[in-house]
Amino acid sequence: MDKIKNILVAVDLYGGSEEVAGVAAGFAEAFSAKLYFLHVERSYPEIIGDPDVPDERDVVASEVRASHRELQELRDKMTPPGVEAVALQIQGRTVQKIISEANALDIDLMVLGFHRDRLHHLLADDVIKRVLNHAHCPVVVVPPPKR
Repeated sequence: MDKIKNILVAVDLYGGSEEVAGVAAGFAEAFSAKLYFLHVERSYPEIIGDPDVPDERDVVASEVRASHRELQELRDKMTPPGVEAVALQIQGRTVQKIISEANALDIDLMVLGFHRDRLHHLLADDVIKRVLNHAHCPVVVVPPPKR
């Protein structure tokens, strides 16, 4: 690895995102690298003309906007002075989107988090394993904070 210029930190915004972002921010500061905060939002099926859920799209849009605001706040809070940072929120399959964004952005290092919560642990474990199997660059896995 010649030089780390671009770092991707993938966060799920469920908890522990600050710790994961902090690790990524430390690397970005140390290497003077650009930092990309990525949140993959699940894809929502389009609901057209269903009289039982007339406001569903508005609810989903509101949730997506709230997640994006949370991602931007995380970026603003965790980015060290002098480090360029971008908040990206995309929809789709988590592993697929993490890998495709890492490739598209020419990422040199990825940072992911791990959960203590059993359900999130199982989901994150699967995501981490699959990202590790497809990554073209080093991946740092941040353990959950001790409680």
